[in-house]
Amino acid sequence: MTDWAQLNPTKIAIAGDWHANQHHAKRAIRWAAEQGAQAILHVGDFAFDMRPNFFAAVQCALEDTGLVLGWVDGNHDHHERLSELVAEHGRTAIPLRPNIFYLPRGYRWTWNGVRFLALGGAHSVDRPWRVPGREWWHGETISYDDARNATSGGPVDVMVCHDVPAGVRIPCIEANPLGFPQREIELAEQHRQLLRIIVDQVQPKHLFAGHYHCRLATPLDDIQHGYRTMVTILADDSAPVTDNITVFQL
Repeated sequence: MTDWAQLNPTKIAIAGDWHANQHHAKRAIRWAAEQGAQAILHVGDFAFDMRPNFFAAVQCALEDTGLVLGWVDGNHDHHERLSELVAEHGRTAIPLRPNIFYLPRGYRWTWNGVRFLALGGAHSVDRPWRVPGREWWHGETISYDDARNATSGGPVDVMVCHDVPAGVRIPCIEANPLGFPQREIELAEQHRQLLRIIVDQVQPKHLFAGHYHCRLATPLDDIQHGYRTMVTILADDSAPVTDNITVFQL
């Protein structure tokens, strides 16, 4: 069994939402290997309802390329099952397959001197249109306990999130083009505000996220706290592979 914290890669790939799309996942894994990546970090909306056939397909693609993958939870992941895993294993890298690890909220690790923080979660603005327990699960958002755990270890270099902190302009969602209910938009913004409070505390140099199904790279400058975070949002599985995944040199 691989020890996640002992991997120490020098080049990693970071992937956006896959929504349990095994065909896209295999393409993205092959692309990461072709770029010389030694591990993949996934920003959530990874496995949806955690069906075994998706995990088997991803495991096979990872074995073929020699890669290992760790993922944080998105809003469209099975949070009830993930909560059970954290209760059993604690906030550490949890092996679901020999080469697939769930990275719970607040989990920290260091590769080649670079300090990472996993902090998945986001609010589903389409929640009223989804079936609870089948298409949507309670526990999708960062809790105040999650926030305390995330900030208790001090500064980090890289945050792996699903959501994007408040203060980052995301043009593709401006004016609510898909017509989501206003109350859900407000709750989503509250979640972004909580994430921003965490970012203000740990002040990462880089933050990677997904959730918004568009590709964007932009700085977050905070004059009050005196830091700059480069924010990269990855597109989802409906986009070309090169918009869904990027390479990061440690």
